[in-house]
Amino acid sequence: MGGKGIFRGANYVRPVSNVATRGSSFPFFMHHLIYLSWATPSFSDDQLQELLLEARNHNTQFGITGLLLYGNGCFVQVLEGERDAIHSLYEQIKCDPRHRDVTTYADKTIAQRAFADWAMAFHRPTPQQFTDLIGYLEPAHVQLDAARLSLMDMHLLDLLRSFTQP
Repeated sequence: MGGKGIFRGANYVRPVSNVATRGSSFPFFMHHLIYLSWATPSFSDDQLQELLLEARNHNTQFGITGLLLYGNGCFVQVLEGERDAIHSLYEQIKCDPRHRDVTTYADKTIAQRAFADWAMAFHRPTPQQFTDLIGYLEPAHVQLDAARLSLMDMHLLDLLRSFTQP
């Protein structure tokens, strides 16, 4: 992949420090949002690099952390941070012509960040890994009773975290 230092292998490697406080002494509730969208059109490596630079700069400014997966023409993203900042960014993403068919999989308060050291971690899974992930995220298989949401979120985050492990 090469380029401007955005990629090392498949992972985005520039972590951020202390984004959780956003320079404020006031605590705020952590929130996360997980979504899937289809890219229009598919992204080249150069376009992904540009998107990652843009995302990292924005996320650092607004105290947002997370993970972006891209494969098979799809994005799966975890956004973490202050609720208003996450929702503002998500509204921008839903209106962005580079995304279509945006589907929300989780939107809730969390106890702590799963990707605290990453302004935007990135991984480009193999086509089979991405197909497996999309199958896992298929809305028809989601059980929406309140007792299972936390367990489902935990399993989904564990799966997504696995893409950032060496």
